[in-house]
Amino acid sequence: MILAGVDEAGYGPLLGPLVVGCCAFELPQPIDAATLPCLWKALKKVVSRNRLRSGRKLHINDSKLVYTAGTGLKELERSVLAMAMCLQGQTPIAAWADLPAFIDCVARHVLTDMPNYAWYQAFEGENFPLEQATASIATFANALRQEMHIHQSRVLHLGARVVLERQFNHLCNQTRNKANALFSITAIHLDYLLRTFGTQDLTIICDRHGGRGYYGALLMQTFEDWSLEIISEAESRSEYQLKRQGHAVRLVFSEKAESLCLPVAMASMLCKYLREAMMARFNAWWQNHLPALIPTAGYYNDGHRFLRDIQSRRHELKIVDADLIRCR
Repeated sequence: MILAGVDEAGYGPLLGPLVVGCCAFELPQPIDAATLPCLWKALKKVVSRNRLRSGRKLHINDSKLVYTAGTGLKELERSVLAMAMCLQGQTPIAAWADLPAFIDCVARHVLTDMPNYAWYQAFEGENFPLEQATASIATFANALRQEMHIHQSRVLHLGARVVLERQFNHLCNQTRNKANALFSITAIHLDYLLRTFGTQDLTIICDRHGGRGYYGALLMQTFEDWSLEIISEAESRSEYQLKRQGHAVRLVFSEKAESLCLPVAMASMLCKYLREAMMARFNAWWQNHLPALIPTAGYYNDGHRFLRDIQSRRHELKIVDADLIRCR
């Protein structure tokens, strides 16, 4: 079977990109079709839901639990890059000479848009990996690859859609609200999963989208060539079945999906890693213009503080609001 997860990072901020990620594993067919296989249990020799003081396992969970401003990117980066190294056909980490090389692996589409934003260019002294040692990541990747082989599992897909500010504003204007914009990006991942794995007993788990609890109408409108059966719909969890040509796909939107399904947690972590890496460039660029500037994570209250701090310089640089500030 194929077990896939979809999650986002950066839905709420005023500044910086929205990132929607996707991770898919091939797993042995479960004995009980109603029970999701637990990859944390299968890979427990290498992977942990919790942060271990010994650092002997990869910490994989909701990105909010793996990353904090105080602990930095080390744990998040190690887990994300180790998993990326285990992708089918992936080249060794030595091939990732810089951040764009890694982005080319997981979010190639955004590389054509990044040069249009001065603040997303590399800063002096930028390293890759950003905080971890390459050798450590490679060691964990080898152990993870071996453990997945033992348990007849493979990571088949790890990718993200990175929506920069100008595109985000355009998308919100097109779809008329932020929730619809988020679903339209999620639908790109769903479409890929359906086209690529839709005949292979596919189950997709998505984190619930903000205040949205019901997805049936959107799914029918978006995937017209699939028939839709609503299994259940509630505020906290909604489940659907998509059918076509004798194949059925299970699709679940759930609160706290990152704690229920490792592929969702990994999608969450990939999103957070890419957003934090791009915000590091964002802050470095502005601090090059204003050395005393306090960096920002881009969230609403501090984002407004940041905008006040850069207001004069922003006007001098003739940076228009639509290129920098997210409209919703």
